[in-house]
Amino acid sequence: MRIYNKYLISLAISTCFINILLAFIGQDDLVIYVITNLISYLVVTLLYAYLNPRTRMALTTISGVSFAGFMVIVIFRVIEIWSGG
Repeated sequence: MRIYNKYLISLAISTCFINILLAFIGQDDLVIYVITNLISYLVVTLLYAYLNPRTRMALTTISGVSFAGFMVIVIFRVIEIWSGG
């Protein structure tokens, strides 16, 4: 099995496991799903960082954009907490 297939299977399994676990515990906040899936994506991508240079560059770009989205969500949550809402 090629490394790309292992990477995609790892992403699919981790996403499915996290979503099933969150649904099982009764989580109904969509932001929690997005944050945990983004963290899972970043961790799995770091584990497969030894891919070829072009692929690594693309994954680094996608990871940077995903991390920026994660930080936007965190900043909005912090502002919401500080404002007392």
